[in-house]
Formats: sequence, C-alpha cells, structure tokens
Amino acid sequence: MTDLGKSPIMSAAAADGAGGSAADEPSSSAASAANGGDQPESGPFSAVPATLMPAIAQCLTSYADLCAFRRVDKTRRDAITAAVLIPILQRLLEVLLASLGLGGFLVCMVPQLPLPEALSHGCCTAYLIEQLTRRLFMLERGGDWARWRPVLAMLYFLRGERPVVLSDDNFGVINSRAAFVSETEAVRQWKILSRGVTVDLNGQQEKLMKGDSILRPYDGRYAPALLTSASPVFPHPFDPADPPTQLTGCVYPNYTSMVAFKLFEWLRHGGHLPCIRHWLSYCRASAASRRVCELLAVPPSDVAQRGAGAGVFDEKWPWSGRDGHHRLVVLGSGAMGDGHMAVIQLEFLQQSPGCVIIYTTESAPHDQARTVVMRVLRDHLGRKVWRGEIEWRQASANTRRCTVM
Repeated sequence: MTDLGKSPIMSAAAADGAGGSAADEPSSSAASAANGGDQPESGPFSAVPATLMPAIAQCLTSYADLCAFRRVDKTRRDAITAAVLIPILQRLLEVLLASLGLGGFLVCMVPQLPLPEALSHGCCTAYLIEQLTRRLFMLERGGDWARWRPVLAMLYFLRGERPVVLSDDNFGVINSRAAFVSETEAVRQWKILSRGVTVDLNGQQEKLMKGDSILRPYDGRYAPALLTSASPVFPHPFDPADPPTQLTGCVYPNYTSMVAFKLFEWLRHGGHLPCIRHWLSYCRASAASRRVCELLAVPPSDVAQRGAGAGVFDEKWPWSGRDGHHRLVVLGSGAMGDGHMAVIQLEFLQQSPGCVIIYTTESAPHDQARTVVMRVLRDHLGRKVWRGEIEWRQASANTRRCTVM
C-alpha cells in the first residue's frame, strides 16, 4: 500500500482517540436544562454496543459525521471493523463527488466487493479500503475542482458525448502523497481527469497527455511552462494554485485556460463543434469593433455572469508587431440546456480584423445559441454577428468609413 492509500480516516482516529473529546463526555443536567430540557442525553462512545456500529454507519452522510464517528477511545477502536468502515467510505465518496459541482460530466467508479477471485478475502478488503481512501484523499485534498466544469463539458463532446470516468488508473497517476501535495493544484487535478483520454490523430487514437506534455492536432506534443510570478501580459494577481502558463509562444492567465484552448483545437479539428457564424470587422472605429475590444478587456467574471456561469478562457500572442488577444466563452448546460454547448470566440490581432466566431452543438435554427449570443455580445454586435454583416473599411481622399456587407 502506498502512502496515498493509507487511510486518513484511520490515522485520524488514532490521533483523536489518544484523548477524550467533548463529544465523548456525558452531557450535564445543567446543559440539558439550559436547552429547555428537551435535548437527548448523551453518553460516552464506549457505552455504545458494538452491534450498533453498522446501524450508525448507515446514518453517516458527510465528512463531519465521519469525524465525529472516528473520535473513539482506544478500547473501542477495534469496533470499527472493515465491515463497518467500507460502507462509510463508499457513502462518503458518493457525497463528496456530489459536492464537487461537476455534474454529469464526471463519473467516479466506487470500488465494491466482490473483487477478483484471485485475491484472498483479506487482500480484497485491504485493496478496497486502499482504493476508497485514495479516492477520498485525492478528491478532498485536491483543491477547487469546479474550475474544470467547462473543460469537462468540452471533454464530454470530444469523447462522443460520454462523461469522463475516473477509475483506479486515474487515481494511480500520482503514486505518493508527497508528490501529490507538492504538485501544482490545477496540474494534479488535470493529470487525474485526463488520464486515459485519447484523441483521433490521422485515424489513430493517441493519448492527449503524456507526462506534462499535451498533444496538439497540427504540430505535435509540447510541455507547458508554469510561471512562478504574475505575467505582465495578464496583470492579474498571481494564483499559485493555477498559475500563468506559456506554451509555444502563447501566454495564458492560468493553466486551466491553456488546457481549454488545446481542447478547443481538438473539438474543431475533429468536427465535434460546428461553426455556425463568422463575423469580421476591418473598421476599428465602428461601434461593433469597439464592443469586441470591450469584451476582451473586461474581467472574465463579468462575461461569465452574462453567460449563466460560462467558462471564460484567455490566450495572448505577445509577438513583435502583432500582439493579439483571443478569448473563449464556453457556454454549457446552464446557458444552452442539457445536452448542448456553444462557444463564442473573440479575437483581436494587430494589423488584422476583429473577429467573432460562434460554434454550437445545437441543431438549426440554433434558437438557444442565438439567445445566449445576444445576451453576451449585446444587441448591436450580436445582430451583426448573427447576420454575418462584415464591416469593410474603405478609404477615400478625405475620410475613412465603414461599409457593411
């Protein structure tokens, strides 16, 4: 058993059981009177018959319940047998998964008995406890998993509308507790989520991730570089859990954005996300073009609010003379309804036209996509994009003006 498989529950029980706790002491008559006399009297945990342990286990529905349950004295610790512990761990894992906020895009296999017959019963039990505690430790101590919800929606469609399924292999990608704790939060989360994900490259299934390297559809596999301080390209407060990242000359405000852009490339490459609208403006002074610049300049949270909790991801190209900003607004089931996704791609590049492209999995006439596009872009820009009214700049001797085609 690796140190990741050591049960944090059992070790905590040992620590908590070394001394008594307030929860183990009988309540006083004064406390009962102070509460109106209608509070049930409590007693020491050691007075609970061992035969009641399975019934108590059935009542545990949260980590707080488990913490209270494990505060036992040394004489009662043996009462928490594998038969009692395994149902607790299984139920706690189900509760924890529901609390991550990832919805139906993520499925975690909960180990169950019976396990392979080749293992003795004792080995099966030990293996089951190890796998359950490994899952609990990595999911509970893994950090903020909600950042991956839009990315998991993208993976859902990349995988042919199948959720990501976490199994023993996913939780085995990091083989020690020290390595898990020392790894950057977003990176360790993505290593778990992406384990086993493959993409179609020239008719062959290839792993999306190999170690720290991510496969791109056009030019091979590259390892991103995590920055150790805030990037001047994205002057946001530095977040060590999800730091600014560089990949092949592009800069991202965080590691999650880098992953989102690479998945977006694969969605387009594989035809999983059809393009339904493509709008250009060569007139930088137009109201619509200025609106594109505004949408690129505002904080991602402002755009996300208009998109019913949309995921907003940024990429910049700090190339000499051609500085560019590329933003994806990923609209999932909260905006599009169950079973559909839309992406609004905003782009501004020096010496090139402003650009807005709309992608969606929704079938024509794309009514819901149109609704969310109008909500995010607002009416003026939204109408131009939806109608495909490209703005051309025409020069004359005395003036420059925009012509809508």
